[in-house]
Amino acid sequence: MILLPVTVTPELAEAASRCVSLIQARKLAEWIGSGRPLTPSGVLKPALAVEACGVLGIEVPPGRLRTALDLDELMLIWDAACSAGYMIPRGSRVRATSRLTDTSPGQTLQSWLNLISAGLGLREGPCGGCLTVLHELSEAAGPLDLAQLAEAVRSLASSGGEDGPCPDCGEVHDPPELTFVIGGDEDEDLDDSAEHAEDVIAFLVSHGAAATLEVPEGPGKVKAELTPLGRMLAESLFTGCAPSAEADAATFIDVICAVPPKIASVMAVPWLAARSPAEAVRELLGYAEWADPDQRVVAVTVASGLGPEAAPAWRGWADRPGFGAYARRWLAEQGEQVSVDPADQAWLAADTLAAIGVNMPEAVDMAEETVTIEIIPPTAALPPMTRWVRLPALPAGEAYQLKITLRGVSKPPVWRRIVVPAAVPLSHLHHIVQQAMGWEGGDHLHVFSADGREYGDPRSDLGFADESKAVLAKVLARPGAVMRYTYDFGDEWEHDIVLEKVLPPDPVPRLSCLAGKGACPPEDCGGAWGYARLKETLADPDHEDHESLLQWLGLDEAADFDPAWFRLDEVNAQLGQLLA
Repeated sequence: MILLPVTVTPELAEAASRCVSLIQARKLAEWIGSGRPLTPSGVLKPALAVEACGVLGIEVPPGRLRTALDLDELMLIWDAACSAGYMIPRGSRVRATSRLTDTSPGQTLQSWLNLISAGLGLREGPCGGCLTVLHELSEAAGPLDLAQLAEAVRSLASSGGEDGPCPDCGEVHDPPELTFVIGGDEDEDLDDSAEHAEDVIAFLVSHGAAATLEVPEGPGKVKAELTPLGRMLAESLFTGCAPSAEADAATFIDVICAVPPKIASVMAVPWLAARSPAEAVRELLGYAEWADPDQRVVAVTVASGLGPEAAPAWRGWADRPGFGAYARRWLAEQGEQVSVDPADQAWLAADTLAAIGVNMPEAVDMAEETVTIEIIPPTAALPPMTRWVRLPALPAGEAYQLKITLRGVSKPPVWRRIVVPAAVPLSHLHHIVQQAMGWEGGDHLHVFSADGREYGDPRSDLGFADESKAVLAKVLARPGAVMRYTYDFGDEWEHDIVLEKVLPPDPVPRLSCLAGKGACPPEDCGGAWGYARLKETLADPDHEDHESLLQWLGLDEAADFDPAWFRLDEVNAQLGQLLA
C-alpha cells in the first residue's frame, strides 16, 4: 500500500516535522550529503558508522565494530531515512535526495507517511492487529482504553492465525488470516492481544499519531486517542487506499484481502457502489475461477453477500463443472431448484482445504475420506494477500519471443529468452519478467521505458503512464524493437527487453522460457557494481567483509554461491506459478 496525504495543512505538516524519527532521519541524511561509500552489504563502513553515531548521539559499544549491521539504533534510523525518501543507496554509495531540501507541507507529510507506513509494514503486507487498533481509534468518538483495543485484536483470532511476525513489534499476534476454520479453537491469549495493542499504541505515540492520557481507574491505566496527524494517517489508509471504482476484480480482491474484515467492508464500498449486484458478481466470479484458492474464497464470499438481485449472474455459472459448485450452492440456498452435481461437496471441501495451505491432491483425498469436517463459511474475516501474483487468462493471438538481458552483469551474463502473448499489458509483463529472471519482488518500484515514455504503477506518484493500459504489442511493434525495464530504484537493475520474433497464434496461450544463462543476483546487493564487488568479496576469504557477506547471504561457505546457476525447468516452474 502506498499512502498519499489525503489532507494537507500547515498544522499537520508542522506536527509531522516534530516526529523524532523523522528528525533523526533528516539529521542522518544531512550528514550523508552528496555521498558516502558503502560496503558490499549496502551499509556504512565501520569507521563511518561510528562517525554517524556521533552525529546522531548514539552510544557505540566498546571494542572493534565488525559491521554497521550490529548497531541496531543506527540501522533503525538508516531505514527511516531511506523510507522517508531523504536518502537513497545506489551501488557503492549512498546520497541524500532532493526531498531533504523540500520542506513544503505536502512533501513533509508524504515523508512522514512513508516513514510510518514502513514501520507498520504496510508495503510488505500489513498486520491485521495493527490495522485494527488504528481503525478502532479512528472510529471511536473518544479515547479507548487498552482492554477495548485488546478485545478488538483478540476477536480477530477466531478465524485463524498469521504465520509471520508483526512488522511493528516483531511478535506473532495471531491476527486474522482465513475466513473459515476446521474445528477451530475459540480460546485465545488475551494477554498477547493486550501486548500487541500496547505496542501499536506506543509506535503511534512515538510518531505523533496518537496521544495517551491517564485515567482514574487505577495506577498505570491509560486511554489512547488519535491526534490530527493520526486521523490523517487513517484517512490516507482506509479511504485513500480503497480500490477505485474503475479497478478490476483482481485489484479489488488484492486490496481487501490485505486488511481485516471491518476495514475491508469500508474499503469495498466505492467499488461495489459503482456496479449493480449482478455486475459485481459477474466480475468477481470471472476472477475467482482462475484465482488462488484463498483469494477465490474471498471473491466468492463477497459475491455471496450481494443479495438476491445478483441471481442472474449466479445462474450463468450454475451449469459449469467444478467451480460452478459455488453457484449451485448459492442458488440452492436461495430456494431455487438446481441440478446438484454429486461431486460438488467434495469439490468445495477440497477447494477450502487448498485455501488453508493443503495441496490439491491431499485436499481431494481429505475431502473424499473425511465424513465429519466442519467448515465455517467465510463470513467474518478476509485473508491477507498472498506472496504469489496470479495473472488472469492469457490473451489469445500472436506470441512474442523476447530476450531479457540484465545490463552491466558479466562473468557470467544473466539473460532469459521467453515466449509471451503479444497482447499482455505491461503490468502483467512486470510479473513475468520478475519470475523469469528470479527476482523476489517485495516493495521495490519498477518502470518500463520505450520511445521516450515511461510506464509503471500510477500509484507511485512518479508521473508514469499506467502500465496496465499499455499493451506489449503496442510498445514493441516489430522485431528488433527494444525497451528498458528498471527494477528497484535503489539498486537500479536495468534490463534490455528485445523483441526477437513474432510467433503465430497459439491455440492455448502460455508462458515459457526457452533458454537462459546466469543466476539472478541477490536483492539489495548494490546493483551491477555491488554485485561485482559481492562476487569478488566471496572469492577472497581474507577480505574484511567476507564473513559478514556470508552471514548476510545466509551461506555457510562461499562455495555455496554459484553465479552461473540456471535451471530451465525451475524457471518454467516459476512462470507456471503465475497461472496456477
